Amino acid sequence: MKCPGQDTQYWQADAIFDVTCPACGKTVEFFKDDTLRKCHHCGHRFMNPQMDFGCAAYCQYAEQCIGDLPPELIAQKDDLLKDRIAVAVKRHLKTDFTRIGQASRVARHADQIGRKAAANMAVVLSAAYLHVLDRSAAEAILAELKAPPGLAQAVLAVLAGDGGDDDTAVAADIVADAVHIEDLEARAKAGQGGAIRFRNDEFNTPAAGEVARQVLAALL
Repeated sequence: MKCPGQDTQYWQADAIFDVTCPACGKTVEFFKDDTLRKCHHCGHRFMNPQMDFGCAAYCQYAEQCIGDLPPELIAQKDDLLKDRIAVAVKRHLKTDFTRIGQASRVARHADQIGRKAAANMAVVLSAAYLHVLDRSAAEAILAELKAPPGLAQAVLAVLAGDGGDDDTAVAADIVADAVHIEDLEARAKAGQGGAIRFRNDEFNTPAAGEVARQVLAALL
């Protein structure tokens, strides 16, 4: 028997919907049973932000349903949450394109730094997108998306600058560096490119200085 949630005869009008690509902001069409889609504009592949694994706790067909998903998705659900958070932040900010752009740039810089530092990218990028919101809004989004408690706690600790364990402290340093780079980038775009100077010891992580140089060089 096919899961009623995936059987098209039970679908309603909202079974096909548009999602904003977290990488470029263009519109991508999803069917409710799509696991992944590729943005035709930039090529970014991301998870269906409306996919919810919560039913697996009680559904008698969970084993068959989850078993059909690519194993890398099951193993990386925490990491894939960042795409859903990116979409939720943009939806929350609506037409506040200044903060939407800031969140996207900080996330991009954090991604570059974090991969060089072998950090927990689910925590890093979730915090990077959410840093433009106040704590109550960030908590609401994490709750709405049913973020695992451990991940949500780590992200909120990063946003609050609470430190925590080693992984959380590293993520906090990366996000802080990404915010600093975004500030340098904004100043350069405002016409101060020739006057922008920084020292490596301004950053918390070794990779941040290299990323900052690449970002500013691209603006010259």
